[in-house]
Amino acid sequence: MYPSHYPDGFTEAVVDALLAEVDATVRPVYRSTSPVAMRDVDVRRERRAMRRAIGAQVRVLPVAGPVVVRGEAA
Repeated sequence: MYPSHYPDGFTEAVVDALLAEVDATVRPVYRSTSPVAMRDVDVRRERRAMRRAIGAQVRVLPVAGPVVVRGEAA
């Protein structure tokens, strides 16, 4: 709005200098994923795969013989 008015005293150059200083001094933190945290993901993945395999098997099963309802052939 007002390019020459900086009420806090931080001009664009000052902010850029501060960001450059922080970028130079901060190191990234690398954390490995905990096997305990990944357990739930693995269990869900296995269950999904099992449901898909069972569902695919049920879809391809042939119907053997006539359907019998209460002792009578339908």
